[in-house]
This record gives sequence, C-alpha cells and structure tokens, in this order.
Amino acid sequence: MNVKDRFFALKLKWTDFKIGARNFPTGLVSKIKRLNTDEIRGGWRRFLSGAVPAFARAVRGFSTDLNDWTGKTPAGKLRIVLFFIPLFLIFAIAGAFFSFCANDAFVSFRYVANAVDGFGFTYNVPPFEPVSGFTSYLWLIVLRALWAVGLQPPFSADVATGLFSMAQVAICFLFVRRMNVQPRIRRKGLYLFLIVCLILITNRTFLAFMTSGTEAALYNFLVLWWTFEATADKKRTPLFLPVIAVLLAACRADGIVFVPATALFLLYFLFSGRGRIQCVVGFGALYGAVLYYEMLKSVYGAYVLNGFKANFYAPFPDLGREYVISFVLEYALYFWIAVFVLWAGFKFCLQRHDGKFVQLFLLIATFTAYVCFYLFAAGADSLEYRPFGFFIPLCAVAGVKMISENICGHVWSVFAWACLYLFFALPLPWTHFLMTDGLETRRETAFLYRPVARKAGYVPFAERFDKAQKKLIYQGAALRHREHKVLTREQLKTFPTREDGAHLFKRADNRLFAGHLVGVAGWTLPNAVVIDLSGQNNKVVAESPFKYHNRRLLGYEHNVSAGYVQCFNGGPGISIDPFSGRRNIAVSRVPLTDGKIAGCENFWKTQMNAPKPRSLRSKEL
Repeated sequence: MNVKDRFFALKLKWTDFKIGARNFPTGLVSKIKRLNTDEIRGGWRRFLSGAVPAFARAVRGFSTDLNDWTGKTPAGKLRIVLFFIPLFLIFAIAGAFFSFCANDAFVSFRYVANAVDGFGFTYNVPPFEPVSGFTSYLWLIVLRALWAVGLQPPFSADVATGLFSMAQVAICFLFVRRMNVQPRIRRKGLYLFLIVCLILITNRTFLAFMTSGTEAALYNFLVLWWTFEATADKKRTPLFLPVIAVLLAACRADGIVFVPATALFLLYFLFSGRGRIQCVVGFGALYGAVLYYEMLKSVYGAYVLNGFKANFYAPFPDLGREYVISFVLEYALYFWIAVFVLWAGFKFCLQRHDGKFVQLFLLIATFTAYVCFYLFAAGADSLEYRPFGFFIPLCAVAGVKMISENICGHVWSVFAWACLYLFFALPLPWTHFLMTDGLETRRETAFLYRPVARKAGYVPFAERFDKAQKKLIYQGAALRHREHKVLTREQLKTFPTREDGAHLFKRADNRLFAGHLVGVAGWTLPNAVVIDLSGQNNKVVAESPFKYHNRRLLGYEHNVSAGYVQCFNGGPGISIDPFSGRRNIAVSRVPLTDGKIAGCENFWKTQMNAPKPRSLRSKEL
C-alpha cells in the first residue's frame, strides 16, 4: 500500500470514528429501550456473578505496598478502579467549589471556533491578518479535537482540565510507587500517596485550576510527566522526554525552557549508557520545537507570541521578583527548601559519589531557569499563579520522598512533617478565601487586594506577603481567583448568549467591538470584529508605546492612538456596558467593508513601523 492509499485509509477510519462518536448516545438509548425485563435480569445476574468474586479477591488482596498494585491481573485492575474512582470523585467535588472560567479561556474558544469555520487559528477572520494572541497552541489543538467529536467549549474545556488534573494525581501515584525509600516505609506506600493527596486537596491553586478553561492543567501535567521521565532509571526509554519537551514548547511560551534542558539530559543519558540509539533519535525529535516556531513565523509573522510581546515591558522587571516571593510565601514553599537542605546534607554524607546527583543537578538547574524566565523576562501573569501551578504537586511528591528517604523511618513521622507543612501553608490562602468569598460584584472584586497578616494568626513573613500582593495586584498581576470568577460571571450576564449573538448581524457586516477585556465579548459575538485594546490579540496595539514609565497595569498599559479605532467607520459599531448586568446592546446600522478594514490595518502598521521623527532639540541637529 502506497502513502496515498494509507492516507485515505486513515481518513476513512477517522471519519468512521467521528460518526460512531456522534451516534453513540442515540444508539445507546435505543438499545436500552429495546431491552425487556428478562434480558435486564439476566444481564444483572451475569454481572453480579462475575463482579462479586472479583471484588472479593480485590479486597482480600488489598495491599498498602504500591509495588503490589499492578494492572496485570483482573483483581489488580479492579483494585485500582475501586481506589481511584472514589478518589477522583473527592477531588472533583473539592474542585467544584472553585469552578470558574477565566476571561483568557474565552479567547482560546474564539480561536478554535474560527478554526472550525475554516479560517484557521485566528482571532479575527480575513481581511485581518492572523495574530498569535493565544496562550497555548497545544491547548487550541486539544479543544479543536474535542469539538470534532461533538464536545464544544466551555464544556469541553472543563472536561479536559478535569482529566488533566486527575492525570496529575495519577503521575503523583507513579512517583510514590517508584520511590526508593526505606523498606518499612515502602510497605506503607499507599499512605505516602494519601499524604500527597492531602496536600493537593487542601491547596487552593491546585483546586482552582482543575477548571479555569485554560491550558494550566495540561501544562502542569506535561511538566510532571517530563520530570517523571527525566528521573527514571535506565530501564525506561528516554524517547518520551524530547516528545514531552516539544509539547511543552507548543503549550506555552515558557515551555521553551525544557527543550535545552532535555538536550542536556539526553547528553547525560548518552554518556551513561542509557539507550544510546534512542538518545540520538531523541535529539532528532527535539527538532519538532524548531518546526513549531517556524510555523509561528510563517503563519503569524513572528517567532514570539503576540500576547507575550504585548506584555513584555523590559528585562529584569520588578514584578518578577514580587511574583515569585508571593507564591513562595503563600504556600510556604520555604518549608520544602529547608527540608531539601536537611535531606541534601544526609545524601552528601551517605552517598557522596551517587551518580543520580547529576540528574538532580540538571533538574534543579531546569526549574531555576524556569523561575528566572519570570524573574528576568516575563515578570508575572495576570491569572494568579498559573505559571507556577506544577510546583504544588512536584514539591509535595519531592517533600514526601526526602522526608521518608533519609529523615524519618516511620510513615506516621512523615504524616507529622506533612501536618507541620500544612500548618504554615494553609493560613494565608484560606484566610484570603474566607475574607473574599462573599464578594459578588465587579465593583467589590476589581483589583482585589486584601491584607491578611493580622487575620491569619502567626504566619512567618505574612507582612512581606501582603506587600508583594499589593504591588502585584495594583498593577494587574497575580489577580486572585475570586476576581476572575466574578469578572466572567458579570460579563456573561451582560453579553448575549453565543446563539443569540450569532443572530444579531451577519459576519459580512463586520460590526466592530473594542475593549480591554475581550474574551467573553469575542466568544458571545462570533460574527463581530473585535479590537483588543490590551494588545494580546492585536498587532497594532501590541506595538503601541506604554502609558506609564514607572509602573505596570497589565491589560491597560498600551497608549493606543484614538485614530486607530476611529479609522474603522468612526469607532465601535457595537455598544454595550460589560458590567451593567443588563443585556442592552446597540448595533450600528452602517456595515464595515473589508476594504476599509484592510486599509486601516495597513495604514496603522505602516505608522507603527515608521522611524520616529527626531526632536528639534536633538544634539544632532
């Protein structure tokens, strides 16, 4: 079979799969209706006759040693199912209390919707040029694939984020099962995993990003998986590592850090004799990152995402330092740093020439470079601690490993250390949550800063945390979960539903909407032309100068010329107050032609790229 025939065979299989997925619910309902009483009773008896003995064998063979948890036998598979289904339900119930959909998520939904309509991943359809205002190209692919099988945003985003969050818990299980700890503790490995789960389910950031509609859960899962592969033994193939690194690079701009880190790991594996041929193939797989950036250049005109370009102010931003400090203090990560120093002392004294220190050094260097990316380049993110979410499960697993490996000899001692960590980690985030949980309007939650030092009890560095939070939030960075939740909810009350918005006017009329928060607007008005004044989804705005020289205001800091918006038939053709709570929308009767749009875009891009005029007071004159 030649390549062309294989391509058509795969296309037919994909078509059959989509048809089967769409017809599955209807077929299932029809089969249920055709069943009679005798068939239902017979099927129930057969299920009980097989399930009850299997359940008895699973319970009888229940072991706290995770090495006995294998899926090679029916009883082992049933044991895993009986354990993880209730565990996942507990996490889902806990995450439901923090369920929200960020404004940035709706930006991704609009990109995917335009791709479904045949325009590719672009924010505004032609004659606008494609712009890379998305946060994650890989997340767009995931949402597009789910749309192909009938799941549409925002429901598909909630399903995907929930699954990737549970995948993080599963990776933590694999981490704990692989731990090389003392035999007495290894036999109680299940309890170690439950300690990790306790840390995760009490962490507000982990619970919040079980939803959000953004790529956060996917990115965190990929980082955990990458770490799992980077620290694996010689029996495991190193080919997974470069593949995950390429996915991370396509998932977010900061994921590029893992590409050179993977190259260093492959060099180490190559010289240590771990699958040398596979390591050479892995170097070739890393070329996928180059192809991804070449695609960005060819489609969107730049290697750097437009959203990153719009928010980049200058190297060494002050927000970066405060962002890292705020995250470390809120979740008491200094506790794990102290544990690491204690653990490293034991390791260097007992195993001074252990080869695994090379992997440990490379791992620390990788995550240090990742943090430096925000310290020296990106600064901060507006969506709370989205870039640092993977540190929560990673530190929990690493902390439990360090304590159980060289510090403690009993599982209850490990639990006591975990409780001591929670004593420092819980007061700040949960005090802030209790102080702001009753706020329900945009006016109450805009730039939501609440000092917690005097209300959280005795917590180390609480006043320093308040100082960092004040500086971040008043500049539009690290905005709290409550603010994002209320922001989206208030906008959804004001804007029409997507179905109603699609019938307000035709796409060919090119009605214009302009604003700084355009996620919900772009999703609920699918036929509108949207000018993003924050610059994330607009090249002209992203190239505009900043308003303030001494401070930031993420999303509101570009000094956009009034002539740019007015060029489009005198300004916005859609008028709506995004936080009025009433769906009063006014649409201009004058349509905007494609020629007018192309002319305005070309003129203002020329203005942005033109050399700046010299001052008459310049010394050169």
